[in-house]
Amino acid sequence: MEFWFRSRAVIDELVEKFLDESKEWETMEMSKYIMRDGKRFRGTLMFLFNGALGGEEKDAYPGALATEILHSASLALDDIVDYDEIRRGMKAAWAVYTNRKVIFVSNYLIPTALSIISGYGDKALRISVDLWKDTAVGALKDMYGKDEDYVRTIELKTASLFKLPTMLSSFSSGRSEFLDTLMEAGKDLGIIYQLIDDYVDCVTQDKDKLVGSARQLFSLTSGKFESFVRMKYREYKEHYETLLRSLPVKHDYLDQLVALPDFLAFGLMGEAGIKNKIF
Repeated sequence: MEFWFRSRAVIDELVEKFLDESKEWETMEMSKYIMRDGKRFRGTLMFLFNGALGGEEKDAYPGALATEILHSASLALDDIVDYDEIRRGMKAAWAVYTNRKVIFVSNYLIPTALSIISGYGDKALRISVDLWKDTAVGALKDMYGKDEDYVRTIELKTASLFKLPTMLSSFSSGRSEFLDTLMEAGKDLGIIYQLIDDYVDCVTQDKDKLVGSARQLFSLTSGKFESFVRMKYREYKEHYETLLRSLPVKHDYLDQLVALPDFLAFGLMGEAGIKNKIF
């Protein structure tokens, strides 16, 4: 919690500085609204894995910022597609500025984030573009995919933007030999996050109002989602811990990295005000 609070404060400063440097006032205003009040989980992953591999924190700043820009843009676009009028306790950006303006600003933010990532080199940029494309495929599967493709859907739509910061940490720390392992770790964390997020929706919402991957989870399990979520959570958590053991993680970061799956899961359930029924 302490590491996350500190990282979130640093990322908020990076976001503010980035927005203040915008030359177009209207673009800055809408971008500021889109990027407000985020949890900054994904940017925090960049700091955690970069530090765990011996990198300097300042070298993770561009990656953390770019990750949060892409994540915020993806949420703004998702809200338009899903007709969601509330985001982070306030009106969604499209409900304030219209969907046309938000689409244009998102189309500004996305290449801007990729340009920032290019500072880590061509390979980092190329992988980032591929991961962004994966989120687009995941969004399609989220709306139109088959129930049996549930895990693949959440890997694409959510885990891609968890893989992004863990992947970038291999470049910021100068440990690119661990690129594949770090991307796998990010995938595991992203699947765990969306799995629990969908579980929360299944617990708190009427089944007829479930949409996207939450609806797929409910249908796939015929409403008996708790045992499925418990099994998959353990599976991906164990695989994640195996990956950690193969990385040269600095001792003072190990406990924090090991705790990440539970931190994400309990955080989502706590935020929703539901009791832990599956662990």
